[in-house]
Amino acid sequence: MQNYDSIEGFEYWDIDAWKNFIKENILSLHNSVSKLLRLRDFMLTIIGADGVATLSELERRRSDILPFLLGGIRLDGEYKDNSLARLVKLTLGLYINPMEWIVSRYEGLMVNDHIVIRIESTPFLEFLKEVAEITAHIAKIVGIEPGEVLDSEIEAIIKSPEKLLEIIRSIYVECLKVSANHNYYTFFALSTKILPHRYLVAAYPKLHEKLKEFLGLKKIFEPEIAEAKVREEYTIWGHSEKGLLASLYNLNNVIWKGFSNDSIKSVFSYITNSIRNLREEYMQIVAQKLKELNWSFPRIAISDPTSPSQSTYIISGPRLTKRIWWYVSRKGYKWNGIDECDINLLKLLDDLSPALFLGLTYIFKLEISGSSLEIIFPDGFPRWLKKSELDVWRCVSINEWRED
Repeated sequence: MQNYDSIEGFEYWDIDAWKNFIKENILSLHNSVSKLLRLRDFMLTIIGADGVATLSELERRRSDILPFLLGGIRLDGEYKDNSLARLVKLTLGLYINPMEWIVSRYEGLMVNDHIVIRIESTPFLEFLKEVAEITAHIAKIVGIEPGEVLDSEIEAIIKSPEKLLEIIRSIYVECLKVSANHNYYTFFALSTKILPHRYLVAAYPKLHEKLKEFLGLKKIFEPEIAEAKVREEYTIWGHSEKGLLASLYNLNNVIWKGFSNDSIKSVFSYITNSIRNLREEYMQIVAQKLKELNWSFPRIAISDPTSPSQSTYIISGPRLTKRIWWYVSRKGYKWNGIDECDINLLKLLDDLSPALFLGLTYIFKLEISGSSLEIIFPDGFPRWLKKSELDVWRCVSINEWRED
């Protein structure tokens, strides 16, 4: 395995370099996301969080907010392309019923007295909240206090609504920069989610104890093997809960999910015509890399002919001695069983490590605790994986799954 010591701009061994990455990338993303959340909170203080305020009441309180709810509504009650009102609905969950507004105007009613401002959550709003929470936690870990969004910044957005697009563009670009697709620091988090020590130090030979503590790297399993050197090599390392690496791993997961969500993509479509599916892009790269390595998934993890959804192996020293498995087919048929086995644990870890290092814990999970090792696949694996994940699965020469 190649090491990552010579990659320009990636000084994983330097705690100050990690802090700079967080200041320049994580904090920037947090600030952009916080502006939109702060804008929504500000509007709610004007509108009223109970969601029963009318347009007339809003007009009396802050008439300059009306364009955010009415901008770009067509005479047929639909939103125009790139409508400001639609964007505010998608991002902040604040809106009126466009058709109700148009009909009331045609009927000669005092329109603004009858139209209630609606408040709801949206996928994009939940995305913002998740990103804000994780990035704030990361900043706290390294002792950085994110700055507050000033009232003057919110007033500037209300005065110039086009600034809303600027913030969304910043969020999009900053998410790209932070993702494991483009950032080695985040890739470090993916590659160390669960990994034997020998592969950890092969890729990152300059790891030291102070850095492990700072990153939240910890031992999660130590095999019962007499030889000290072998025991150290096959000790499994992973992330401590809510540590820096665990938080980066979760942040990348939130970004990958967000960039494949249709509602969130509808928001980003205001600022780009080509919204990238970061997870698919990453999986395609992994598929190519595994193909070059001629890697294949260990056959012992597959129960012929059923391809189990989960296998639990009982560990005894350096060997696996029993397997408990179960499987649910596409039609809902279930199988389970217990097999005696005699499997070399160390070889299994060697065989799995290339996939673990490249982050295929997004396709299968490996969990080790006490005297058990679990290999867990998504429900219906591998039949219902996304195309990019199926490409990975096929490229590693797995035998055909059964037809149910």
